[in-house]
Amino acid sequence: MVFDDSFDGDLIINEVRVPADGDALYTYYEALGWRGKGAGYAGIQSHPRGKNFIFSIWDHQDHTAAIRAVRHGPGTETKGFGGEGTGLKSWNFKIGWSTDVWYTLVSRCWPVDDHTYFGFWVKDGESNKWTHLVTMDVAAKGARFRGGTDAFIEDWLNTGKNQRTTHLRNGWKRKMDQSWFPFQSARYSVNSWDLENGKRSYHFRTHWNGGTKKTADTQNNGYFFMTSGGKKTSPSTTNPSIHKIKRTQKQPSLGRPIIDSFSARKKSNGALDLNWHLNPMSTPPFSYQVTIRTSPKGKAKPIIVRKTEPHESRMTVQFSKADLEPILVELLCFDLFGNPSKSIKAKVAQ
Repeated sequence: MVFDDSFDGDLIINEVRVPADGDALYTYYEALGWRGKGAGYAGIQSHPRGKNFIFSIWDHQDHTAAIRAVRHGPGTETKGFGGEGTGLKSWNFKIGWSTDVWYTLVSRCWPVDDHTYFGFWVKDGESNKWTHLVTMDVAAKGARFRGGTDAFIEDWLNTGKNQRTTHLRNGWKRKMDQSWFPFQSARYSVNSWDLENGKRSYHFRTHWNGGTKKTADTQNNGYFFMTSGGKKTSPSTTNPSIHKIKRTQKQPSLGRPIIDSFSARKKSNGALDLNWHLNPMSTPPFSYQVTIRTSPKGKAKPIIVRKTEPHESRMTVQFSKADLEPILVELLCFDLFGNPSKSIKAKVAQ
């Protein structure tokens, strides 16, 4: 499926679910695919090692250095790949996924000097917990998510006798002007080269289907689906075909970040050590603003420090002037989608 975004963006979202009767070993259920100087894809796999989350970026001729991982989430592995192009891939079997559960997959890119970072986050629809799985450093300036964003099912070991199904909903892309675009239309097709005599899907070349299904859930208004393989699978649509879901929301409604705790302590060398903890059930953090006040009545102009470090939960601020005496510190967090938390204050402990 290729969705209807034909523009560059800095943030993409899709929710994916595999029904119990659509789970088959050796399957990649891709939910986010994009083009550009940082082209890549993300999704879930039913792998012999377990239920895997995968996020990969391909090498590009404009890269000035090899892609590297600057952040590994708990259990995330990274290594180079070859075959259909080269690049860096990440796997995570530790988190795991279950059938009949929706998972929200999010990737965001942002500039860091002359490079572009690409991060990958997942929300478990059963526990509502968010996990930051990996951030990759792409040595190219101005890399973006180029449309149209796609999703697919891949049977990588020629086991077409087994039915595999994916459901997709609530897809979004954020434009470079920060406005949101919902995925409402998708072009469904079956790879023609995969159906030729001798190819892996030849004996199941008529065993496919795709389209949309409505639900009683008025918020989501249905989902896209794709099915591949299985002895009883047959198409109810043409190849290719266009499928649509009406969306009324103007932006994602995923909540806001919640700061559970915040502390500030002055170190012996004059630096200010800040530590905080965010609620793992709230939306994931992306950037922070720290306001440091050096006057008890607020007469002195506050010092403001802004950082974009999604994986950090602490900050050290070094004061260059000996006469500055931090008294009160205020923390504001902005989540992955640009939503602010409630600010929280902390008195400076000596």
